[in-house]
Amino acid sequence: MTIAVAVVRFHRCVLVGRRADAAIESPSLHEFPGGKVEPGEDPAVAAARECLEEAGITVRIGEILDRATVSDPGGPREILFFDAEPIDDREEPLVPFAWTPCDELGSLGFPAANARILALLQGGS
Repeated sequence: MTIAVAVVRFHRCVLVGRRADAAIESPSLHEFPGGKVEPGEDPAVAAARECLEEAGITVRIGEILDRATVSDPGGPREILFFDAEPIDDREEPLVPFAWTPCDELGSLGFPAANARILALLQGGS
């Protein structure tokens, strides 16, 4: 299974949401908007679709910033992290998403698969 993630950057901030405390996967951790790529769907299209569905933000998708592979009881998943920017900077994100300064990302908990992308966003690579 492939997961497409939109890493939406705007004015030294990135779009981040917090998973519900009762979430099945990674409860209470923070995340970038993203989700499963549907059969036959282009991963970049999936990243834009998921961002609009989850965060209410229409984005322009750029290059792949990183790839990660995770394994769980359901099997391996490839996660594709796409660079993205808002098309309309006046759109306000839907709760639980918000614009978070990149220099504050280190104080938030994210799933382990996000480590390299977080280092990139914080200027560590």
